[in-house]
Amino acid sequence: MRWLAALFLLLFAALPAAARDVAASDPVDVSVTIYRAPWRNGGSIQLNNLGGFAVISETRRVTIPAGKHRLRFVGVVDGIIPASAIIDGLPGGVIEKNQDSALLSPSALMRAARGREVIFKRTDPVTGKAVLVSGEIVSASDQGVLFKTAAGTEALRCSGLPETFRYGLDAEGLSAKPTLSVLTRSAKAITATVTLTYIAEGFDWSANYTAQINPDGKTLDLGGWITLANGNSVSLSNARTQIVAGGLNRAYVAKFMGKEPLALARCWPQQRTHEVPQKPDRAYQLVQPYLGEDYDRFEEAEDGMLMRKSYAVPPPPAPIMMAAPPPPPPPPPPEQLGDLKLYRVPQRTTVAAMGMKQTRLIEQHGVPFERIYTARIDAYPWVRDDTRKAVALLRTANTKANQLGLPLPSGSFLVQQDQFGRAMVVGQPDLKDTAQDEKVELRLGEAPDVTINRKVMLRDRKIERHAVEVANAGPAAITVEVELNYLGSWKIASSSAALNRDGAYPKFVLTVPANDSVTVDFTVKEQ
Repeated sequence: MRWLAALFLLLFAALPAAARDVAASDPVDVSVTIYRAPWRNGGSIQLNNLGGFAVISETRRVTIPAGKHRLRFVGVVDGIIPASAIIDGLPGGVIEKNQDSALLSPSALMRAARGREVIFKRTDPVTGKAVLVSGEIVSASDQGVLFKTAAGTEALRCSGLPETFRYGLDAEGLSAKPTLSVLTRSAKAITATVTLTYIAEGFDWSANYTAQINPDGKTLDLGGWITLANGNSVSLSNARTQIVAGGLNRAYVAKFMGKEPLALARCWPQQRTHEVPQKPDRAYQLVQPYLGEDYDRFEEAEDGMLMRKSYAVPPPPAPIMMAAPPPPPPPPPPEQLGDLKLYRVPQRTTVAAMGMKQTRLIEQHGVPFERIYTARIDAYPWVRDDTRKAVALLRTANTKANQLGLPLPSGSFLVQQDQFGRAMVVGQPDLKDTAQDEKVELRLGEAPDVTINRKVMLRDRKIERHAVEVANAGPAAITVEVELNYLGSWKIASSSAALNRDGAYPKFVLTVPANDSVTVDFTVKEQ
């Protein structure tokens, strides 16, 4: 029998050892690069609907014994795409990857306790004292929690009296934080610094600008801020942060759809007050709100209601005079990332969980601009006479000569100017992604003092002549651009004033004196 026992031990030793769990350290360094939602070119972002993503790089320390082990990275972003994870620095490489999605939560604990014994703490309706009852959770869903005791099966918190329960099990299989685990094999015990890089959903960013028109009416001060949004439950603390501007063509990534619904300990069905049967033998009583530690701060009034006690309010302390903090350093210039632009946030920042924050992008003073009024009219046949208001816009060039000369990511603008010492909003336009040396136009809205009247003077089968009157009711001369939109085989044959063709549409560029008007005409003909 000894030889049989020896053979059994030999065969047991030859079996592969089960992988043991080894946890990596918390991140010692974090870098996050946030990409904007590809379908959003400007405009605001919503924290509950973030369509962008981020590339996250975490540096961690690991100590791995010899053999095969499961290395766990606790605290990764819960929007992680496990297939994208790359780990550098593991001598044995990665055998397999897995996202541990069963997070520790009240709902997960309830589901884990189904079919197991728990201790219910209830209020005895006869004595009013708390009692402990052994029972079993039968089901737990968003419709309520059912439990079974020796007295029968009922719904939790339907008795109308305080009741809860205590678990008699550990949180086996549950993780308090999102975790990525990988299988690795090492020939010897090692201590190493590894880098985990992965893509995570649920991020976005947007740019917000302010333009303050100076009293001279010819220059403005431009400020720019980047809003960073993180819709995940994990914060990225003290991270090196970058954003990428430009349209990125990204294929759809399938999301994990098997998440369990919440388990809510509530009574069902939820009745309204008129559906509750009245008990004639006992009058209804109003219940005072629970005040906790603040109970001594209230007193009962003559009508039985609670009122806050009045105390003498001490005067506020004198303000402490502090020196103004130094201005933040200017942001570094953007870098070329293929056909995209990468901006680095100059200081480390915390991209907080379920939150948004702003960090400075640019601050430029004395940017020259022109105030232009523009309108587009249809120059194709069979249109009718019409009247419309021109649109006011501020135009400048994104050049170093104009105090700019850097790529501007798309975002929303707030244009203001002083009026009798108060800053008044004059427009809230959007800006598209604007490269260096491109034209910048901020459309403020309709100008009530500038009217465009178009009248058809001649209409024939293959020829039409239109007259356009531009009226200026303002106190100063203005520049008005009237664009002509024509279709198909109909072309502009002639005009009474020169047409500028430097844009998508030919246009009249007119100077209209104060309280005056200018009229031009043009002829369209079928070719």
